Amino acid sequence: MAAWADWTWKGRRFGIDARCLAGPGAGVPGAWAHVCASPDPAARVLFDAPEVQQARRDALAWWFARLGDDLVCVSTLSLDASHYGGAITVARAPDAFADDPFARIFAGTVERTDAFAEVLPPPGPVLERYSGAPWPAGAFPSA
Repeated sequence: MAAWADWTWKGRRFGIDARCLAGPGAGVPGAWAHVCASPDPAARVLFDAPEVQQARRDALAWWFARLGDDLVCVSTLSLDASHYGGAITVARAPDAFADDPFARIFAGTVERTDAFAEVLPPPGPVLERYSGAPWPAGAFPSA
């Protein structure tokens, strides 16, 4: 399976960790997506920008633990190999979304969804991306 897949939200195309996308009827029913992105095509930030790096660090340090068993999946949203377009966190309950570290970069929108599959969070402390894939997807090429 490819490390990333195309995903469209409000008319804007993003790269997303492919593991998050469920096949028809395979998603977590009644989940909530917190989409911290903008449909504006000009809204972009470099993945290496300090605010993006810090949001990923915070997600690993305390955000995933705070969501606990409610966490379904998380992925940054890439625009190309070097630009961040946002992030999506999917959970069984939307209770903690007000504290989403990714909402510091782009404001979040909460939507009900059945389209996302459960993916365990990365064990950390991996912060690097591979081949322009959305974080935490990707891998070094096998030898």
